[in-house]
Amino acid sequence: MQTITKRAFLLMLILLSLNACKTDPNTDAAQNPGSTDSSLVSVKTAESTEDSIIYDEVYFPDDTNFMAKILTTGIFHEDEVWAGADKLKWFGLFYNQSNVYLAETKITASRVHDEIVDDFEDDKTGWEIKTMNQDTAYMLIAGLDFLKNRKIEPLDLPKYQLYPGDSLQFNYLGVEYCLYAAGNKRKHDEDGVWYEVWNYRLYLAAKIKGQWKHDLLVACPSFDDAMIDLIFAGDIDGDGFLDLIIDTSNHYNGMNPTLFLSKPAEKGHLIKAVGEHGSVGC
Repeated sequence: MQTITKRAFLLMLILLSLNACKTDPNTDAAQNPGSTDSSLVSVKTAESTEDSIIYDEVYFPDDTNFMAKILTTGIFHEDEVWAGADKLKWFGLFYNQSNVYLAETKITASRVHDEIVDDFEDDKTGWEIKTMNQDTAYMLIAGLDFLKNRKIEPLDLPKYQLYPGDSLQFNYLGVEYCLYAAGNKRKHDEDGVWYEVWNYRLYLAAKIKGQWKHDLLVACPSFDDAMIDLIFAGDIDGDGFLDLIIDTSNHYNGMNPTLFLSKPAEKGHLIKAVGEHGSVGC
């Protein structure tokens, strides 16, 4: 029975990739599903009208394998920053009105009053993270020795949230890509503006040497008034392939910007999650 189930999942992935990411009638995506773990692909990708929901309890990526330290600027709770963070060698992904670029930067990590947690005015359990750079930072990255100061060509995506059944196909630096989502959804209200989503999967596909390869980016069983957000797309690590920053939080009061890079990806894979910075608002 287990073998039959896996074959069914693989068939669904092939059909999904053909519909979402096929660039010509002769594409060989079906013959080369690449590095996607087909056992994680939800069978249902269309809108659902079922009353009962069964969550699969699969989360991805796995933070135990992260190789980088990640921060964002702002004020955070005590457990969202670590002591000595300002002593590391940091690179910032910065932007201004005319440029996006990666640059080595110094940061400051100061203890500040946490209005949510601290009982007294003099208590300072929170952290404030700042950079010495006057431009705004998408993200701060430490622990990756292959990063270098460089200008980055950002990819302007037409939308930054993909619901089950949605896809985005584009060309970046001469490579054809497709972002597509699987899972279940149903209308949360009569107007159909908001959807309830569960057993969600977000994938990246790329046509490499004439064949489509696929990688799982995010898996999430459920959401609490939130949705996966694509924050940034562009070649951050300088290898000529697409990198991504995705907010993988499934809660309205949380932020979890996660960095996906192509350079450290294992053989047969397009991209790898290398670090994240989780925080909550209150």
